[in-house]
Amino acid sequence: MAHSGQEKIHNGNEEFNEFEEVLVRRHLEAMRGELIGKLEEMDRRKAEELLREGGYIDKGYVRRKVQTSVGPLWVRVKRLKRKNMRGSEYALFRVCGVSRVSERAQRNCVQAAIGQSYGASQETLKQLSGMEMSRMGIWKVVQECGRKERDRVEEQRRKVFERGEIPLSQKPKKKAVVVQIDGTLVATRETTNIEEFRGKRRMEVKLGVAFSGTKAVSKTRRATVDRTLFGEVAAAEEFGERWYGECLRQGIDPETRVQVIGDGAAWIRNLQRTIFPGSRYTLDAYHLQKAAREVLTQRQYDNFRSLVFRNQAPEALRYVRTLQGSDRQHREELENFSAYLERNLDGINYHMKGPIGSGVVEKIADIVVGRRMKHRGMSWSRQGANNLLALRVHALNQASDRRALES
Repeated sequence: MAHSGQEKIHNGNEEFNEFEEVLVRRHLEAMRGELIGKLEEMDRRKAEELLREGGYIDKGYVRRKVQTSVGPLWVRVKRLKRKNMRGSEYALFRVCGVSRVSERAQRNCVQAAIGQSYGASQETLKQLSGMEMSRMGIWKVVQECGRKERDRVEEQRRKVFERGEIPLSQKPKKKAVVVQIDGTLVATRETTNIEEFRGKRRMEVKLGVAFSGTKAVSKTRRATVDRTLFGEVAAAEEFGERWYGECLRQGIDPETRVQVIGDGAAWIRNLQRTIFPGSRYTLDAYHLQKAAREVLTQRQYDNFRSLVFRNQAPEALRYVRTLQGSDRQHREELENFSAYLERNLDGINYHMKGPIGSGVVEKIADIVVGRRMKHRGMSWSRQGANNLLALRVHALNQASDRRALES
């Protein structure tokens, strides 16, 4: 009896699966037919209008392929030739605003490619919607959409830093935010402005994240509140200006109280002073302690750490300066550590309210860059990386906004 019951369940599942497959195929075919009809109607109407106005010669009908979200469609369109000019034109593609990859299909390409490789995206699109896009075709869509998003960000930067305009904020003004800045390396095919790391060429992706605070989502996890992030392969000043333009759109204005957290790199300190003037700087406590452990003995480290966390940063610097190196190399390391402390002395303020670590931006570096751009065999051009980063950052910011609305 038990075996008979299991067999009935199995047969029921099979019956429903077959019905679902037939229903999906039927609706897809109907959708494809309606889309073809609409595209051909648009082409015919516009072609007739152009021919009436003159200037074009009717060269008959041809079939052209349009990629849509339900797969490729072969559409019968009018081929036109402009008088006294070479080449053919098609009203559907040149005038009606319909490209050979529909906007919905482009969004599907972007959605797939920002989270996985172009090869994997090709397979995903084929399996889920029947789209027949090559890896190069998907790459071209991503590059074009990424350029548009970067153009939008650049126009925002020009408004602020070249024309002195303050853009309208999309969100309520924030009273206070925490800003964390960091960089991470990716493999590159570029030959300029790169770093050699373990014998391989790398370029730096600069990242910034701003958030109003954190909230508990479980006993062991906290999530950022009202988060906005930005990433780009660029000179520090360009990165800072573009990101600040985006911050203005998110309600972070010159009156917002800002705490900037960084690992002590010179470019981060410069951004803190120029892009967020008046902000409070905090040197990431983990990086400070790591740097100290690399040059101090255990006893020296304990003394140094005690001074730092008793709010005696100047005394900690003086203590390090009194130490004698064991050899020439060690003396140089102590001198470099002293210089590092002096540059970041105002950021060693762990008694003040607020976070003292840059763990959020380091997690963002993994989410934005590591999970998509650091797989084995991947290497990036500056433009290709930035176009993909622009779309990935935009999608993650939108997802953060949606979660905020739902909470």
